[in-house]
Amino acid sequence: MAGSGVEVRISVPPLPHEVIMIDRRVLILAGEPSTRDRTFTVVQAPEVIRSVAALFWAAWEAATELADFARDQPPEISEQSREILRRLRAGLKDETAARQLDLPLRTYRRRVAELMSLLGAGSRFQAGVRASELGLLAARPETNGTPATAGRPD
Repeated sequence: MAGSGVEVRISVPPLPHEVIMIDRRVLILAGEPSTRDRTFTVVQAPEVIRSVAALFWAAWEAATELADFARDQPPEISEQSREILRRLRAGLKDETAARQLDLPLRTYRRRVAELMSLLGAGSRFQAGVRASELGLLAARPETNGTPATAGRPD
């Protein structure tokens, strides 16, 4: 999206309602989404539009850019993904790690690629470091309950 000029920001807590502003001349304010008969209000009063625009820009400036928000939030990952990350951190060869996890080699490699993408990592090492930074792995590297060593023969 960034390549097309779209900018996304995350506001915490999120703004309470949806607002559509058209050319700073018309507002469409959405009512509560939880009600059965959701209402929408169209506003054309310039002073109201200016006030809503000012609130929007204040919220926009205080919001976090999507990339920063995503980088600071640990992703939800499965226990199998954690096990894969532990093996990456331990420096195991793909064949060994896949065998330990009872996964086909291609599946293991696909999962590694997915995790690298999820973590925004350009390398396997970077994925392990990023996972540790986000607290996704235990402090002590382990593989199947056995401490891993970097020079482990495979």
